[in-house]
Amino acid sequence: MALLAAVTVSSCSVPKKTLLRYYSQNQTTLDGIEASYKKLYAQKPFSLGFSDKEFNYVSITVITDSLQYIYEFGPQEEARLADTLVKYKLNAPGIISLVSKMRAMHCTWINTVDYYVAEKPQFMIFLSTRPVAFSAPFGYKQYYILAYFPEPQYFDEEGRLYASKRRRRLRKINNEVYSKINDRVCYTISENFR
Repeated sequence: MALLAAVTVSSCSVPKKTLLRYYSQNQTTLDGIEASYKKLYAQKPFSLGFSDKEFNYVSITVITDSLQYIYEFGPQEEARLADTLVKYKLNAPGIISLVSKMRAMHCTWINTVDYYVAEKPQFMIFLSTRPVAFSAPFGYKQYYILAYFPEPQYFDEEGRLYASKRRRRLRKINNEVYSKINDRVCYTISENFR
């Protein structure tokens, strides 16, 4: 019984350590993906992801003033993807490059999430990855979610993200508590990729 409890406790910390090691080893690339997306999103809003485990099917949500258009492109459809991006006046070379970088890093989704601080609208960039280096034999699907904030955030003594500088309650995003990687980047491990 004690052995089972010890295995359970240690297995809970393995994904966290794996995620922190993954971020540390790939920080430049992951931060580059975030910076590219931020620059491209400022030109015209969109979200981007993959809809299959093999990272072959690209899903893009094009956001217009009144509607969101969702498209999916399979293998060998890069020309169709480029045509669609041009049709909506998106930066086709930049987004195609972003797709390649995300595929290489096993990033399943990138998007923005709106939130408010002192009644002022803010947005963070939300990037999810699927861990490929570690999979527990009895584990369930997990995604590493990185949240990039535009400015430094507040954290409790355990490194959990506070909702505001008053430091009274933890901020939950999609009902998940996020922890500190650095002052602007937080993480959680979730069953949902977005």
